[in-house]
Amino acid sequence: MSLVSLLTDLVRIPSVNPDGDPGTPHVGEGQMAEFLKVWLERAGAEAELQDVFPGRPNIVAKFPSDRPGKPKLLLAPHTDTVSVIGMTIDPFSGEVRDGKVWGRGTTDTKGPMAAMLVAIQSLGKDIATLSHEIWFAGLMGEEAGLHGSKALAARESFDFVIVGEPTGMCAVHAHKGSAWLHLTAKGRSVHASTPEAGINAIDKITEALTCLRAVFSEKTSKVHDPALGYSTLSTGIISG
Repeated sequence: MSLVSLLTDLVRIPSVNPDGDPGTPHVGEGQMAEFLKVWLERAGAEAELQDVFPGRPNIVAKFPSDRPGKPKLLLAPHTDTVSVIGMTIDPFSGEVRDGKVWGRGTTDTKGPMAAMLVAIQSLGKDIATLSHEIWFAGLMGEEAGLHGSKALAARESFDFVIVGEPTGMCAVHAHKGSAWLHLTAKGRSVHASTPEAGINAIDKITEALTCLRAVFSEKTSKVHDPALGYSTLSTGIISG
């Protein structure tokens, strides 16, 4: 199977993370995991679906090895994608146009996943003779909560892990942690012609963000990591 044809197959299987507002009723990684299980077994692996949440499993596969005791190398892309809200194309078309594959997840991370799988397939039976025992895991829930990777880490240990992410082919050896803040402000609705008679909750939130940014900047300006730089604050969605 070619890289492009595999990628289009993966994109056409919706696997949107259900947290937040996914923008589609087609959520969860179950169908993607089932597809990968069949693919990996045909490629010679022992593959297993490991439920993390109902209908949202990790797919974990182990390839043959010619001797026991080898260090374990894990290839670990994630199977979920972010929301499809705001997309102006069919998010699950997998259309090939202008030298690109179009659709949600083509970059993050169904593209890296397809590259890993085609590389594995190209090795054939020689995969058993490599210096490392090769494993593959399609991890659920990476876009929110990291539930899949935490579940796998509780069950298995590996000597080296390659995580498929769109890094421009640069080796990334560290990443920032994350904290999600949800701010809620209450107001009072009035007609737009008399805003002074009401309370604008969006204005409250923007004022709170201004204060939050000032405090955040002060607290983090003295903490710098040589690889990651300074901590960052990103406002993702305001709705009201």
